Amino acid sequence: MLEMKRTTIGALGRLFDGPHATPTRRSDGPYFLNIASLKSGRLDLSESDHVSEEDFVRWTRRVTPRAGDLLFSYETRLGEAALMPEGVTACLGRRMALLRPDRSVVDPRFLLYFYLSPSFQRAIATNTIHGATVPRIGLSTMPAWEIAIPSLSKQKAIADVLGALDDKIAANDQVAVTALSLADALFAASLQRDAGTPITIGELADRGVLAQGDGYRTKQAEHGQPGFRILRAGDIRDGRVVPEGTDFVSESYARQIGQKASRPNDIVMTTKGSVGRVAVVPPDLETVVYSPQICYFRVLSEDALDRGYLAAWFRSSDLQTQASQLMFKSDMAPYINLRDIRSLTVPVPSRTEQRKQGELQRSLLDIIHAAHSESRRLGRTRDELLPLLMSGKIRVREVEKIVEGVV
Repeated sequence: MLEMKRTTIGALGRLFDGPHATPTRRSDGPYFLNIASLKSGRLDLSESDHVSEEDFVRWTRRVTPRAGDLLFSYETRLGEAALMPEGVTACLGRRMALLRPDRSVVDPRFLLYFYLSPSFQRAIATNTIHGATVPRIGLSTMPAWEIAIPSLSKQKAIADVLGALDDKIAANDQVAVTALSLADALFAASLQRDAGTPITIGELADRGVLAQGDGYRTKQAEHGQPGFRILRAGDIRDGRVVPEGTDFVSESYARQIGQKASRPNDIVMTTKGSVGRVAVVPPDLETVVYSPQICYFRVLSEDALDRGYLAAWFRSSDLQTQASQLMFKSDMAPYINLRDIRSLTVPVPSRTEQRKQGELQRSLLDIIHAAHSESRRLGRTRDELLPLLMSGKIRVREVEKIVEGVV
């Protein structure tokens, strides 16, 4: 049994929260850390905005996040956390706080795993304040929360074994990013060799080459399990499809959903808010139902259009340029409708060039999907081991053997 010492959150380090305001957002400059950036124990900077150097000075008067700080949300998305990485200049956004660990008491990586563990998640639920607006944690009372942690040496041993899984996940992510960058560069070079004959999405659909449409407008009465998870626009990120929502459409409505249920190799694009985020549905993804903020594109005739080539075009600057000219039609959130989508023009090169480029793109997509698939498996392994290690039901030495077999 793992020997635990009783202590408090306040004894682990110092708590800080961010300013209770929002600066002017920019496309470059220091990061403004949003609660949307906290995902499954990792910091996803693609979901963070930027601030000017002047605003950065104002927003860091209280604290400047530094490597090893535990970042967490104290409102709305309770229970989410991540460690501040090395080499990132950022300020805390609204509803964000950090715990700067005393490294003589607690290992930063262990602290993250402890925060994500079921026992501490229960402590968050117990101490959640349910107000008139959003659920929140009282930061003034949080230092007094009583907890139990093992010795520093045990903390580091647990952090090392779970960290090996996270390191492999990070390595896989880098492989996927590199492959995606290579795919985009190869596609851009291909267009320089053969600019292709322009044809609209609508024409491709009318010829039966391509199926496309928006998502399924779900009624509340249709929700239920067993069923199909609803894929939201926020689940499309970094070229990946990451279904994390808790809403499902009952499987009894499969007939009504029809073509709006996902299939492997579908190309999906967000059409509202952050318009133009694109991904390809991997072969091992659970069947999901597209929401109305997502449009899908499904190649029906590989002889007429290579799906790898089309996927590369959807990631290209050409698509982004065309979409940017269509999405700002009112003072409302950016939006692109089905009629506009049908008007998007795809450059279709000679069949020889298309097949050559499509084969390269599909090979790289296979690498990307394999890396993400392994990361999902490793993530599930980590999540299963985490409560067992924290509770002492399994020893670090036993887990090391398990990790050696999957890393």
